[in-house]
Amino acid sequence: MPNANCSLFGTPPEDGHAPWPTYEPLAPWHITGHEDLWVDIDHLPNALLTFRTEVGAMARGIRPGEDGHGHLVVVSGLPGTGKSSLLHRCVHELVQLLDGFAQPAGDDSEEPEDAAGPGRQERPWSRRRPARTAHVVRIDGNANEGRGLGSPPGAKPFVPQYDMTVHRIARLIVEKLCADEEFAAAWHREDRPEQPDPYLAWRRLTTTLEACGRALVVIVPHIDWQDADIARRFLRFCYDRSTRGVVFFVETKRTDAGRDIDTFFTEKERKGITHLRTSALRPQDWGKYLRHWMEVRDIPAPKIVIHDDVLDYQPETWALLSISRLQDCLRQVSQEAVLNDEGQLRKSHVADWFEAHRPKPEAFLREPGATRHGQETR
Repeated sequence: MPNANCSLFGTPPEDGHAPWPTYEPLAPWHITGHEDLWVDIDHLPNALLTFRTEVGAMARGIRPGEDGHGHLVVVSGLPGTGKSSLLHRCVHELVQLLDGFAQPAGDDSEEPEDAAGPGRQERPWSRRRPARTAHVVRIDGNANEGRGLGSPPGAKPFVPQYDMTVHRIARLIVEKLCADEEFAAAWHREDRPEQPDPYLAWRRLTTTLEACGRALVVIVPHIDWQDADIARRFLRFCYDRSTRGVVFFVETKRTDAGRDIDTFFTEKERKGITHLRTSALRPQDWGKYLRHWMEVRDIPAPKIVIHDDVLDYQPETWALLSISRLQDCLRQVSQEAVLNDEGQLRKSHVADWFEAHRPKPEAFLREPGATRHGQETR
């Protein structure tokens, strides 16, 4: 049976230095090799197929300028069910598509970055070259949940306020785009004061993107809106700006997002929206995750042998709250086995860990969407 490094259950950061964090999503558009770590747990293949069918069919029209269009992708589901990794996988596939459309027919001078096999040139876990045809802007939020988007930098996060949050998102997009020299030069070409009208300000941004010949992909993490009407209003904000080569990817743990889309957008508008759902993990996902990671070629040198009976273990339902919990378990039990000089990881190690971390009854009574284990506000 293959081996696994006990410190490497998680998400490889840039350059792959261990230990790997367990609360970061896979981002194959940014780091090479992340696409190889994708695990097709029960619900994700259907969600990915939906994305490829709906967005892939119209991706050729996503380009800057008056004749180009955009799109809104909403990824909803319970915390810890793979929303972020699904979203980032879709971002990766979209920018690969857009770059492919821009490459002249018959031009094979550049081998696709995801080319498999021993001839692949990229160093595992290195930063991927930026897409040629699209800027990707990731709006950062505390604990991967968007908390703090409405707060001034460095301040303690508070309940998001709509106007402040959308203003800050727009400002962050411009700031991150200006890190690109070509965009910054085009943006500052005319010495104009900041436009107070949100529509005109966004129009200036898309006009600058058109001058650079680049589309824009914006990744927005979950924002914990306290009011359902404001959450819907924010979806409208993102939809209205998904034009002229702009694609918004919005993550939300609101499980009624699909109903909101069906109710508050017209049939014509819904053609410009793709809704992807994730669902709770299943017991067999444990084995799928572990088997896949044990076969990835770029996982570093082994430290402990994983016995077959670990693969056959199926955690109880409460233990399947999140992929991060599974990663925490694998990392900690492996480290303990190494420290205790045990030769291999057995099913009993895993079962004992879950029993020791079984939540108290009152933990199941907390309000839906409460902060999950390991995601406390910093």
